[in-house]
Amino acid sequence: MNSIENELFEEFKYVDNICRDMYNAEKGVTTYIEQMEMTPQAVSSRIPQWENDYKQLKHIRWVRNQLAHETGYVECTEADVNWLKVFHGRLLQGQDPLTLANAISTRTQTNNKATYNQPPSDYYPYNYPEKDRNNNLWLWIVLLIVGLAVVGLAALGLLFLLFRFLG
Repeated sequence: MNSIENELFEEFKYVDNICRDMYNAEKGVTTYIEQMEMTPQAVSSRIPQWENDYKQLKHIRWVRNQLAHETGYVECTEADVNWLKVFHGRLLQGQDPLTLANAISTRTQTNNKATYNQPPSDYYPYNYPEKDRNNNLWLWIVLLIVGLAVVGLAALGLLFLLFRFLG
């Protein structure tokens, strides 16, 4: 192996270990690629570099496997190594495709929960429109007057009975 191939091989090990830790899996980069394949297109389409990253990861994994198993000449370029280093940095910074996809999915789920779990706007009595509040006020006033009238009549009845028995 030449120096570029060695550099790619070493960098791949770092990235593979990070991916193993992320997914608690035996095959780090392979699991990462599988997770990308299982990500809904509605999410992946919102990440600008998704398709390029997916193709590059598959290519880099293929080059690494060819180098590891020495199955003939494999063209490993400095551009491959540089891309893998940049991807490694993005993994560490949380700017890789799957971390971004997870953030999008989490935001979407949070927004959906907020939308679906809110009670209707007329659920609470204090959310009634102003007109309904005024109607309720008049209802309470009428009930108060009727209540006072009933209490007054009851008091008059008691006074009448009291004067009748005393006088």
